[in-house]
Amino acid sequence: KVEDGKVIFTKNGFEVPYKGSIIPIQHNYMISPKGHRVAFEYEDLHPSALKFDKGELLRGLREMCEKAGVDLRFGEKAAGGTDNGSSVKMQIRGANGTYDIEVKKLVIAEGVNCGLTAAFGLNEGRQYFGTPLICSYTLEGTHDIPHNSWTQYYGNVYHPFTEIMVGESSESEDALEFTVGGINDMKPDMFFEKLRTESPLAPNLKDAKLIKKMACGVKSYVSLLKPYKGNVLSIGDSAAHIEVINQGAMMCGYHAGNAIAKEINGESGFDDYTKWWKGAFEFNCDDQLAHLQMYGTINIKRTLADDEIDYVFSLLENERQCGNFNQYEVPKNFWTAVLKKDDIIRADRPELYDKLAAIRTLKEQGRF
Repeated sequence: KVEDGKVIFTKNGFEVPYKGSIIPIQHNYMISPKGHRVAFEYEDLHPSALKFDKGELLRGLREMCEKAGVDLRFGEKAAGGTDNGSSVKMQIRGANGTYDIEVKKLVIAEGVNCGLTAAFGLNEGRQYFGTPLICSYTLEGTHDIPHNSWTQYYGNVYHPFTEIMVGESSESEDALEFTVGGINDMKPDMFFEKLRTESPLAPNLKDAKLIKKMACGVKSYVSLLKPYKGNVLSIGDSAAHIEVINQGAMMCGYHAGNAIAKEINGESGFDDYTKWWKGAFEFNCDDQLAHLQMYGTINIKRTLADDEIDYVFSLLENERQCGNFNQYEVPKNFWTAVLKKDDIIRADRPELYDKLAAIRTLKEQGRF
């Protein structure tokens, strides 16, 4: 919960300061090529999620660290290191050159591309799937695109292999963030330009002004079921299958801090962290490949053609689906709602009914 200038983690037992803006996300919309809308929201429209100003969140964390006496070194990069068994020697690169520091234990919280995690040997044998390219475009001056919402636009008319995601921005009350994916030979900019000029959203964006752009490559691995080796612990996105999201990252940091304190006191802190880590995130299951294959099977864009997306979304557009915002639960809830229309689909579109056999089997097996 958020109150009195703090984000309070009621289940994990800690809190962090936050005095920035908070935007309630009340709707999670999926939009088909012809505009049929599936709504995931609570009946009383209480928020499914809260949008934070990440800069303000980081500022509060930085100030808390400074008060605690943490040695913060901005503008410097951990360039590598060696675990010597009794300590870890780290190579640090900054504006004034390169130098070494020696520490008892090391926590790597470097994000999804996990170069240091690999350098310390934690990625050995870890399956790699590729590096999607992601671009976030912040626009002001859009027309008739919902606010207080997380909206995904599906179909080839928007993007050939994934959905376009639109959410609130903390830049201004009018601003929205458009998240667009791509790959090396098909960059996000190409799809964004098509979105602005040729897609069904083009009229909504004709007067929009681009005020901010951010981009990254996102290395996709299976998660580390054992996120430590020797004196080194990898946490958050560095050890995850893609992401743990902001609240998950702070949870990882809190539990990693406790783990380090135990380790320095001669206790098995890394083992304790690992037990928590495996139980806290859905992707940390024993058979990760089967788990990821299931999500590939129930991926809307991979499963349905544009006209099928229109048809299926039209069956659900007068209903309200569960407002749970969890990225793993939403597709399960979507297909649970679709399969309730099986008799209608079989009568109207027998070929589509047959096409959904694999999803139907997963549901019958209790996989979702």
